[in-house]
Amino acid sequence: MRLVALAALALVVVAPASAATVTAQLTTSTRAPYAGEAWRYTVTVRIGGKPVAARMRLQVLAGRTVVGCWKRSRLVRCRGASLGDWIAFRGRRTGVTRFTAASVGDRLTFSAVVESGGATLRLQAPVTVRRAASVR
Repeated sequence: MRLVALAALALVVVAPASAATVTAQLTTSTRAPYAGEAWRYTVTVRIGGKPVAARMRLQVLAGRTVVGCWKRSRLVRCRGASLGDWIAFRGRRTGVTRFTAASVGDRLTFSAVVESGGATLRLQAPVTVRRAASVR
């Protein structure tokens, strides 16, 4: 499956002069996943071009409101910007999730709040879930 870089979501945060630059990128398999089918995302974090330790919190937004978050290895309904489990990783984290039929047609934003090297980066990708393709 070919990954599509959504809007080249690479953020650069410049830390104090003595520290290196933290860069992060979010890529997803598609902007319009089918309900119930696997949807892949990848977050990469680097300082000075090298993979580094980071942690992230994954959330799903409707407008500016958090409506889903990552808890215990899956996306669940939740409300509140500080909700969701932190996921620790080094350099790159790829995961797969599934959107439910309840989110079909909604314009959502998949968000990764990444912390590394004293910087906090907010990566976002637009998502509109489609009704599952009918079986022939």
